[in-house]
This record gives sequence, C-alpha cells and structure tokens, in this order.
Amino acid sequence: MSVLAPTKVMTVEDDPIVRADLRVILEDAGFDVCADARDGFEAVELARHHRPDLILLDLVLPSLDGIEATRRILGERDVPIVALTGHANGPLLDLALEAGATATVTKPFGERQLVGTIRGVLAERETEQDHLRYLVERLVREGCSEREIERAVRGATS
Repeated sequence: MSVLAPTKVMTVEDDPIVRADLRVILEDAGFDVCADARDGFEAVELARHHRPDLILLDLVLPSLDGIEATRRILGERDVPIVALTGHANGPLLDLALEAGATATVTKPFGERQLVGTIRGVLAERETEQDHLRYLVERLVREGCSEREIERAVRGATS
C-alpha cells in the first residue's frame, strides 16, 4: 500500500504577514509548503532547488517582479503557477497569463477561494498528464518512432 506524499507548494510573497497566512492556509489544507520566497530572484532559485508541484506567486515583488520570475521559472521547468495580485483586473493580470501563469487569485482572498483554485489547477494538471500518458502508450503500441512520439507530445502540449 503506498501513501501519496502531500503536494509541494512554494509561496512567493514579499509581505511577511501574508506569507505566514499563506503557509497556515496551505498546511491546514494538507499541502506541504516546501519553500517561501520573498522576491523574484529568490523564487527562481528556490523553484530550481525544491522543485515544487505548484507555485503561488505574488506579481508585485521587489528586485525581480512576478511576471519576469514566472517567465524564468517556466523557462526552466513546467510547473503550475497561481499568480496573486491586488489588482482585480487590468494589464497586470493579462501579463501574468501571457507569461504563463496557470491561474490568478485577487487579494484579498478567502481561504476557500485560494484552496479551491489550487485544487482546480492540480486536477486539471493531473488530467493533462493522464492524457499525455495515454497518448504516449498508444503511440508506442502502434510502433511509432521516438521522434514521432516527441512531435505528437509537443503538439498536444502547445
């Protein structure tokens, strides 16, 4: 019998009070907070080192903003990023999604809203991974070459 490890979540938030609140909310919901970053540069480094399953990332950060941190993290590794912002609409949200953020949550947020968004993103991600596994298995059974399989996977993920 195998026990699934809790989902590893990294938070990126410059406000220490919000950062602490995020940790409590996530841990109460059963997530493992594997790292807490205070700025965009630290986010990139900690994402590289801890390899979280999901990142909660504030968009307005000192030194390296959340938009650029999102681009850099996703340039190295495919990981769902939920962008946190105090701006309910406007160009910042559009920029976050264009940079590759999977979802956005506007501050102030409720615990249920945040946890619900995270669980939704993770469920969607699991469905996508199941689809890719099925695709690869089918192509292998059909005798496709490695190159053909890679091309099909790229097409399915773009």
